Amino acid sequence: MLRTVLAGVKARPLRLLLSAVAIALGVAFVAGSFVLSDAVGAGLRAAVATDTRGVDVSISSTKQPLDDRLLDKVRQVPGVAAADGRMTVSAPIRDTAGHPKDSAATALTSDERLRPYDLADGRFPSSASEIAMAEDSVDRPLGQPVTVFDANGGSHVFTLVGTFRRPTDAGIGASPMLLQPEALQQLAPGKEYGRIVVRAQPGVGVEGLITDLERAIGGRGVEVVTGHAAARLLLAQAAPDSAMLAKFFTMFAVLAMVVAAMVITNSFTILVTQRARESALLRCVGAAKRQVFTGVLAEAAVVGAVASAVGLAGGFGVAAALQSIAAPESPVYLPVTARTVVAALSLGVLVTVLAAAIPAWSATRVPPIEALRTPVEGKTGRTSRARVVLAAALLAGAVSAVALSFGTEAEAGIALSITAMVTLLGATLAIGPLLVGPVMRALGAAFAPVLGQPAKLAALNADRNPKRTAASAAALTIGLAVVSLTTTVMAGVEAGQNRGLDEQLNAGFVVSSVSTQPLPPTLADTLAAVPGVKAAAPRTTFSSELGRYGPWQLAAVRGDAVGAILRPHVVAGTLDRLGPGELAVSSHLAKYTGLGVGSTIQAGPVPLRVVAVYDAVSAPGIDLGLGLVDLAQMPAIAYTAQTHDDSILVKAPPSARSALEKALEAAPLAKLTSVGELKAQASERTRSTLNLMWALTALAVLIAFAGIANTLSLSVLERTRESALLRALGLTRGGLGATLATESVFIAMLGASCGLLLGIGSAWLITEVAKSAGEPMLFTLPWGRLGVLLGAAVLAAPLAALLPARRAARGSLTAGMA
Repeated sequence: MLRTVLAGVKARPLRLLLSAVAIALGVAFVAGSFVLSDAVGAGLRAAVATDTRGVDVSISSTKQPLDDRLLDKVRQVPGVAAADGRMTVSAPIRDTAGHPKDSAATALTSDERLRPYDLADGRFPSSASEIAMAEDSVDRPLGQPVTVFDANGGSHVFTLVGTFRRPTDAGIGASPMLLQPEALQQLAPGKEYGRIVVRAQPGVGVEGLITDLERAIGGRGVEVVTGHAAARLLLAQAAPDSAMLAKFFTMFAVLAMVVAAMVITNSFTILVTQRARESALLRCVGAAKRQVFTGVLAEAAVVGAVASAVGLAGGFGVAAALQSIAAPESPVYLPVTARTVVAALSLGVLVTVLAAAIPAWSATRVPPIEALRTPVEGKTGRTSRARVVLAAALLAGAVSAVALSFGTEAEAGIALSITAMVTLLGATLAIGPLLVGPVMRALGAAFAPVLGQPAKLAALNADRNPKRTAASAAALTIGLAVVSLTTTVMAGVEAGQNRGLDEQLNAGFVVSSVSTQPLPPTLADTLAAVPGVKAAAPRTTFSSELGRYGPWQLAAVRGDAVGAILRPHVVAGTLDRLGPGELAVSSHLAKYTGLGVGSTIQAGPVPLRVVAVYDAVSAPGIDLGLGLVDLAQMPAIAYTAQTHDDSILVKAPPSARSALEKALEAAPLAKLTSVGELKAQASERTRSTLNLMWALTALAVLIAFAGIANTLSLSVLERTRESALLRALGLTRGGLGATLATESVFIAMLGASCGLLLGIGSAWLITEVAKSAGEPMLFTLPWGRLGVLLGAAVLAAPLAALLPARRAARGSLTAGMA
């Protein structure tokens, strides 16, 4: 039987080729996901290794200051070859356009072996007047001056003498500028070191050195650990982000394998049907049902093993491409682990065998004599009653999940919404064969005036075996459902943010500080006097203790600016202005504390009465915190004198920008941002995430088209005699190719339409659930991106039919009739 299986694989390589392609693509996606997950860890470990290279001992403290005095003590301990302090300070710079830009600077380590960066061009700073910048952030050639601002807004000019490379993963060692320690002290006088790193002399034991250091500098809060222990701590701090990315990639790997499994199942169903006579003949000559069943599974295992090996190799290419898309400036990591190899190969073979199990079982149910007598060409597969019952049950489950999603918390509601989508997707796939007939007839009638006879023949061919057609379209349905869901939800988030900003902010510009220092207290009055400016209102966030509820972050703005410049979306009460003793609370704070309009809460020594409940959209420079008070009230109720974020809201037309920038020259740390730029900043992360998800889902869609091509190729073999008869009756080679191309387009349109409807409907549900929980989301259709999806599916369909159509057209008429 084994020889029979191997002979069958050898005799029918083309029939198995596209099945192998689907498997290889699915395994490539799985392997790529595993490699990406490992790459995140590899990049993180590389960053930590660079940050701690040469470090034998790391010293940190939570109580005792790490200053030059303590550093000198460390250097005097016997066995210490070198010791340096690690210090990073906020250091805004003036970009080449003359605008302030947030940045940070790190002290240059005196010992070369303790430097967590490598020289890229030029040299490192050798004096307090020189600076080096990271090569991925430098914006000017070497030799040019760089203006850096200190915490008080004072400017310091340095000469750019070099560029360097440093790790960027998880923010480890990601400071973009290097200065000599004395220059860094000019920017932040009295700044303490974050930690002190030590390199031991050759032959000195680390444990003994730690004991000597603890004896020399030990005190309350001082922790002296090995460099390896410090590296482990850095890795542990960044591990949660790495785990989230791993789950993200794994989700898409599962999607790819589900799509590939559907393609494989459909392919083997066709293959088993075409070889019903062969199976019957084997049964007649003595093969048992078990042997026929295991023969099909063995063939699937052989195909799966070969395709999985190819897919494993392709997975590394997928991982490299996706890393380049997600982070073009970061290095590409392609770690090879036993888990990736074993899991990818095992999954590929296992999914292939399981997908072929149902067709193999079906092959054993056909009586040998019946299979020998009955022609297999044109055999029809209709929908069973069990499939209809399953679809109805899934539909009922989806409706229940939709109903429950509106009465739960936001996170649970979104989870139920996704559950409803998956359940409804299952119902659609189950009922798919019933949809094929009406949809194909409608498409045939619609395209017949344009395409003529090929459209009618394509509709008849697609409707001949509804199960096969539905299975071919199902893979595309899944891929487009996912991508249309994410695209529409992301568009809703972006539209909600934009509308929220438009409704909430009746201003043209926001002025914010690029450092931790607050803006000058007189700057708002200065800006208000600029020609064309109608109003300028300062806004700041601070902490205040709200009675028994403890400290919360609130925002303060001038009372008369509320309603005129700042207009939060009010859900209860009125908010035309704010006066002393009045408080507006966000819907989140109201939900958590139970405060409502008319409630009174003690904020420090001052009682505040709630006058409104609002929803707000947060953006750089206009965070409204969890509550809103009059600016004059802030000194009396602030928990501490420290503020968290300051800005000035400026009501002015775009034409006033030049005058505003001129007025801001006296405040070098002040950054002017238009509302349009705020929208672009808010949308940037959303769009980068969406682009990555499109790249991931594109692979699943590619597998779906491989399935359509596979189905058509096998259908050409199944309909060889019919195709020859059509040509004998006058159908040209071009007409036969057009029929197959049209059939492919019809299948793609069926799958794409179902996927888009499911994705858009689920996006609407998620939007409504999130909106009811106070999230700034709108249901909006991104027509451009959705049109690209549908257009790509329709245009790619003829490409999927290209090889099958060529094979059908090149077939011999007499051989086909025979």
